[in-house]
Amino acid sequence: MSVPGLRLIGAASRMVPFFRREEWRREWEAEATYAWQRASRMVPFFRREEWRREWEAEATYAWQRMTTDGHASLLSRARFLLRVSMCVVDASWEMKETMSISGLFQDLRFAVRTLLRYPAFTTIAVVTLALGIGANTAVFTLVDGVLLRPLPFPESDRLLSLQHLGRDGQDELPISEGLYLLYQDQAVSLEAVAMHSPTVVNLVTDGEPERVPAQAVTPGFFEVLGVEAAHGRTFVEEEGVPDAERVVILSDGLWKSTFGGDPDVVGRTVDMSGVSRRVVGIMPPDFGHPDRQARLWVPRTIDRARAPLAAFGAGGVARMAPGSSVESVYAELQGLITRLPELFPQDGEANFLAEVGLRARVQPLKQAVVGDVSATLWILLGTVGFVLLIACANVANLLLVRAEGRQRELALRVAVGAGRGQVLRTFMSESAVLAAAGGALGVLGASLAVRTSSQFIPSDLPRMAEVGMDGRVLAFTAAVSLGCAIFFGLFPLVRYGSDDLVSHLKDGGAHGATGGRDRHRLRNGLVVVQVAMALVLLVGSGLMFQSFLALRSVDPGFDGERMLTARISVPPGEIEGWEETAGFFRQLQQRMAQQAGVLGAGLTSRVPLTGHTSFGSMEVEDHPRTEDELPIFAAHARAEVGYFETMGIPLLEGRTFRAGDGAEGLRAVVVDASFAQEWWPGSSAVGRRVRGGPEGEDWWQIVGVVGDVHQSSLEEDPRNTVYWPLTLGLAEEPFPARTLDVVVKTASDPLAFLSVLRRELKAINPRIPLANPRTMDDVFQAATGRTSFTMAMLGAASGIALLLGLIGIYGAISYVVSQRTREIGVRMALGASGSLVRGMVVRQGLLLATGGVAVGLVAAALLSSVMGSLLYGVSATDPLTYGGVAVALVAVAALASWLPARRAAGVDPSRALRAD
Repeated sequence: MSVPGLRLIGAASRMVPFFRREEWRREWEAEATYAWQRASRMVPFFRREEWRREWEAEATYAWQRMTTDGHASLLSRARFLLRVSMCVVDASWEMKETMSISGLFQDLRFAVRTLLRYPAFTTIAVVTLALGIGANTAVFTLVDGVLLRPLPFPESDRLLSLQHLGRDGQDELPISEGLYLLYQDQAVSLEAVAMHSPTVVNLVTDGEPERVPAQAVTPGFFEVLGVEAAHGRTFVEEEGVPDAERVVILSDGLWKSTFGGDPDVVGRTVDMSGVSRRVVGIMPPDFGHPDRQARLWVPRTIDRARAPLAAFGAGGVARMAPGSSVESVYAELQGLITRLPELFPQDGEANFLAEVGLRARVQPLKQAVVGDVSATLWILLGTVGFVLLIACANVANLLLVRAEGRQRELALRVAVGAGRGQVLRTFMSESAVLAAAGGALGVLGASLAVRTSSQFIPSDLPRMAEVGMDGRVLAFTAAVSLGCAIFFGLFPLVRYGSDDLVSHLKDGGAHGATGGRDRHRLRNGLVVVQVAMALVLLVGSGLMFQSFLALRSVDPGFDGERMLTARISVPPGEIEGWEETAGFFRQLQQRMAQQAGVLGAGLTSRVPLTGHTSFGSMEVEDHPRTEDELPIFAAHARAEVGYFETMGIPLLEGRTFRAGDGAEGLRAVVVDASFAQEWWPGSSAVGRRVRGGPEGEDWWQIVGVVGDVHQSSLEEDPRNTVYWPLTLGLAEEPFPARTLDVVVKTASDPLAFLSVLRRELKAINPRIPLANPRTMDDVFQAATGRTSFTMAMLGAASGIALLLGLIGIYGAISYVVSQRTREIGVRMALGASGSLVRGMVVRQGLLLATGGVAVGLVAAALLSSVMGSLLYGVSATDPLTYGGVAVALVAVAALASWLPARRAAGVDPSRALRAD
């Protein structure tokens, strides 16, 4: 330690009692020396000695002021220690100031100034990066909101979806009331269980009646999810039994739109489906499970004495008990299912479930909510990742070209004393500035894309309400931008990172100008990679396009042209008896059929391609089931007279429904061709008899066979379907269908008849609303929505990749032409023709494109299994797509090469020779 510092500590030691003075002096000499040295290391070496002298003087002055009166008060000591400790702050400031002059900050400022001097290069590089980074940010926003974020519930990892599988996994079944009660009472691995099922209510307020989507849930539903009401309360157990008080919970959206956000609505009664319900709670704004379309929740009442085991009509959700796992829950539930005949010996449904081999299907709730969309989103993220790599390769090529053009500048910097580290740091600084600018512009583009793309995103994409730009997305963008800077910034370092860097640069570019093929190898390799990745994306886009065309060409089994459809629900509170309910629907159908411009009107329980199909067990009279055979399952649908004719479903045999079929007359059904072919191949199905449900129910006679219809989706083959008349049930106890879709065939624009349909409905019963009006063309578009969305995203990514790849080829060939100007001039002076020169240049471009195509074909074949799950009607290794894309890419690459080739053919030999 310096002499002033020792004197300072010696003076201070006089304040210490004499028997501790020597030990205290040694301790503080060591401490002060260590602190001073540590702080001084932060100061640049050329300022370090001067800094030490300044701070020893500062400390001495502070000590003298503290001991002016011959003693040091507590306050004066604190001031002294504070002032001396400022040496650390001052050392940090010295380091920052030095960096701002000769370090990182100076490099960044120099990079910005340099890039601004070349606006064309900078603009191209930034826009290229913005396309890649923006596309990745936009798709990651979707992936993060849909797949990565946990569900917005407390301890959401403990939430489970409870479903079932039957007939060796052929049938996907939800949960029944009987199984729900069994799990609730006996499953110790579950903390709580709940059921939920979609329903609708007709909400009647001061204005027009409104059909409101709702959810019927068991009282413990909100407890399972761990959600409380924002106002009021959730349901209690007493409200889930028959004859309980009718209550309702409103969504935040319905509360604000219909009731003006009045908090006093809690406790009031409202008219819903002809029944008065008391509002007991209002949910928080961000709650919308299991369906964000639901605008209210009503209790699902269960009669324990009559809860069926085999009526699968609701979704199941549960919360695992602490310490449980998905595997342990599955094992326990499967054990309970196996014991059903033992637990319910008098219940025939228990034996039936054992016969169909019922199995539990337990999965995390998040996995059930996301469904099969994860594959699509991951493929899209991988696709835009390819686009980003192509963009980075393009920028790397630009930087390599620019670096070779700056050899004289770099040689001058080396000559005046710049080391290799400083030169290489210059490249990394420029890369960082370009990546930061591209990232910022990409975030703006992604934000705009996310806000404006909602109308193009399929309506069935889950968790869209949770998608948005936030800190997680920005952190992802920052990481991607940093990765880009490192990626394309490394290529100039590789080019100039050898041991002979200084000698190479001091040549002033002569070596680079006269070098052989090695100097172009890195840039050519980048071009080959660009072309290969572009081909992979183009193949994927081509396969999706063919899949889309195949899907659009599928015959749905009906004629949906100029067809209007809407859903109508008649609650018992409005019309109670089955005859009156059936009469209401038939009257509406007849009134619409009589309108001018209407070609037909029909009624059905569910229009095709809406994704909802009911299945049930069947018995065929002349094919009795043996003990070792599984029960027959078929899709069920209800239809009224005129439905098949209105929809254009062809009649293949017999007749369709007519007045008198159903409970009041002949017990008649219509089956589709698949059902008839399976059970009566080579013979007529008309006159045969079937029945649905257990023994004791009536037999129904098949009166007709119609063509197959895709009920659930275009991708799935038509399922065996049985059409029942408008009423069902035993002949002595019929019950009506209360929710039906009306279909209207028109001679002109179907939406023009929407007002007519509303008018006729209001004339029959003004308290029953019309819901979800749309054309069958809209239904068909929605059925192909996910495929068209994926195709559009892949197409956009492929287009950008193709453009960037061709720019890469054009840039590489253009640079080669510029570097070989003297050589081309010599060739032409010796008699080479323009066509020969053009051919020479184009061949070089085609060589790069062909290499990229070869690598891309191999990569696309290796990745074919990834695309397989998204395709329909086309193989993932379709040779026509692969060959067509390869030929098209080579042809476009030839065009990109021809442009610089034409310029090369126009070189003036004398001018080229004089220029060197």
